[in-house]
Amino acid sequence: MPRRVMPVSESRNRECVNPISGIANTGEGPRGGTEERAAGTMVRRLLRATRSALTVKEQGEETRMSMQKQDQTQSWSGLGVGTDRKSFLDKVSAQIPDYDAEQAAEAVFCALTEELPGGLVQHLRDQLPPDVRPMLGACHRHRGEEPAKMDRDDFYLMVANHLNAEPENVRLVLHGVFAALHTQIVEAEAQKIEHQLPKWLQGTWAAARLQIDRPA
Repeated sequence: MPRRVMPVSESRNRECVNPISGIANTGEGPRGGTEERAAGTMVRRLLRATRSALTVKEQGEETRMSMQKQDQTQSWSGLGVGTDRKSFLDKVSAQIPDYDAEQAAEAVFCALTEELPGGLVQHLRDQLPPDVRPMLGACHRHRGEEPAKMDRDDFYLMVANHLNAEPENVRLVLHGVFAALHTQIVEAEAQKIEHQLPKWLQGTWAAARLQIDRPA
């Protein structure tokens, strides 16, 4: 059977579509190949630009989430929002306006450090603003004396005597100072302290961190 020979004009008019660029190649020699290569280069550039834009967007999202996390974790140590002595005492006053903020903080600090190991007390001190640290260092624990062994009644009485307050009001003072203290330390440090406290004091520490169960 004789083989059909395609006319030159028909062969030139038949188009071949590039699967990547979507541009038809008319098969007109070097010109068609050049157009195809240019289209492929353009597509590759667009793909690279898209990947780059996605990477920048992902990095921006990570930065935003990191900043949000920092806003939620307040501490002088640089991991959150810094404060100073005045702003710290203002936080205490806002919690327990009927008491002298400085005396209340010192009373609670002295009693609290009696319940914590020396290394943890130092970590707590390091996270406080520099001008708040002397309030913690004024306790006899930091003058080289051994910590006292106290039960709940002794602990409450120690704070009450420091403030010249009634023992039944001590839990309100503890809650207020603890709440202000939580704004100065990171969550991990707060949890370490909680684990070292006696069971009868852990509840007040945790409630102050969560801003719940405030005594009337």
